Amino acid sequence: MACTYCVTSLSDHKRSPDELNSNQMLYLVRLLKEHAGIEKVRLTGGEPLLYPEIVNVISGISEMGIKSIGLTSNGQLLARKAKALAEAGLKNVNISLDSLDPEKFKLLGRVGKLHKTLEGIEACLKYGLLVKINMVVIKGENENEIVKMLEYGVDRGVEVRYLELMGMGPLYKKDDFKLIDMHEILRRISKKYSVQPVSAESDSTSLRYWVPGGYFGIIPNNSAPFCSTCSRLRLTSDGQLIGCLSNPSPVSIRHLLNHADPEEVLKKLVKKSISFKQDAAFTGSSLVMSRVGG
Repeated sequence: MACTYCVTSLSDHKRSPDELNSNQMLYLVRLLKEHAGIEKVRLTGGEPLLYPEIVNVISGISEMGIKSIGLTSNGQLLARKAKALAEAGLKNVNISLDSLDPEKFKLLGRVGKLHKTLEGIEACLKYGLLVKINMVVIKGENENEIVKMLEYGVDRGVEVRYLELMGMGPLYKKDDFKLIDMHEILRRISKKYSVQPVSAESDSTSLRYWVPGGYFGIIPNNSAPFCSTCSRLRLTSDGQLIGCLSNPSPVSIRHLLNHADPEEVLKKLVKKSISFKQDAAFTGSSLVMSRVGG
């Protein structure tokens, strides 16, 4: 897919010419676990289910002893892969779903079919995967579905998370930024539901709320930035670390594949990557999100 807020067209999607193979990827993840304290892994993209070795990668990560393994997907291939993913050790899936209207779904994503994503959600629930829905809310496009999406989630015991637009890629420094902020999202939901704030994980990007029957979250990139508590570190498909989306300076760890004693070198490189993190608000980047993961 090529969502309008993420890329300018399908041609923006390019595989790295020196992509890591699955064994190399797992080796670098193992180094990060053993020497950098990584406790959670989330596989993103692009679309991670297009990677032919995805099940083996998840299995390999699980065998390392990492308990929290997640995946972010557009859901188009989930119906046929959910069982194998769950058996390999996957625990949770964040599914991008910006509209429950088939035409609007395709308009926002440029390609893809709504029914495939909905079938993917049902398959994940069937095989015991924890599901969250990510809805990017866009002014003039899908804000009229905020409550409808929450109703869909509540009916299935699925937490919906509303994302404020991020000024990345095609939206970087754009004048007509179609932002629907956290306050408007809460206002619309509060017209139908009684809303109560609840606690979330300490490093969560989401502010979490309870409504009768379930929960929802808001990821307020603009309204209430969470940069100061961010503990995320991205490993790209070609072996680069990216510590901050606002300051996406890559730090390569690929050469550690052939290093006899990589521990101290890795620690220094991780520290360098983390040093690029911003303390205040997200300031935007020309970097296309699909290049570094959601």
